[in-house]
Amino acid sequence: MAFRACVWDLDGTLFYTLPTIHHYCNASLRHFGFHEISLDECRDLCRLSIAHFYHRLLELGGCPADEIERLSPRIRDYDCESYLADFAYLTEPYEGIRETLAALQSKGIRNGVLTNKPDAIARSLVERFLGGLIDVCVGQTPDSISKPDPRSMDGVLNALSVSRGEVLYVGDTDVDMQTAKNTRVAAAAALWGYQPIEALAPYAPAFVVRAPAELIPLF
Repeated sequence: MAFRACVWDLDGTLFYTLPTIHHYCNASLRHFGFHEISLDECRDLCRLSIAHFYHRLLELGGCPADEIERLSPRIRDYDCESYLADFAYLTEPYEGIRETLAALQSKGIRNGVLTNKPDAIARSLVERFLGGLIDVCVGQTPDSISKPDPRSMDGVLNALSVSRGEVLYVGDTDVDMQTAKNTRVAAAAALWGYQPIEALAPYAPAFVVRAPAELIPLF
């Protein structure tokens, strides 16, 4: 069956957001009296759902174990509020993303986003940088189903009116590859993102792409 939709991860796939996430995570840790984390530690955090992201952030920042559960929602809310105030700080789409989305759109392909990034931030970024090129953006709330849960793709599929066999999911992390496997959609491993091929290859993605434009002939 031919692909009718391309569903994209956001951090490390559509946008280079690592410096932005690092900046706001460290600002949040300082606000709550904890120490900063490294860029590499932050890169690994980008794989995680909201349910795990702030727990792990507090652990890395030196929060006492018995305080993590209490402080997680507080640092989450502070971090998201700070991020939303200037969500484009240090963030840009990867080279070739806009052109690739436009090329797919011209072929009648629908573009969607499925991300574990907080929904309000994800939607703000998509509207700011990719307005008109993305048909649906599904981010995360504290109550929503996160990747790689097999149900995580359902909302995007419904919104795009496509079946699983008609979707190619593009992502840059092992969690994205697990998501594709769990949700029974084809995966394209994006090698310009936050994890190397060694982390993605064990999940046997259908395609490996080194630049966004390499996706266009697949549709």
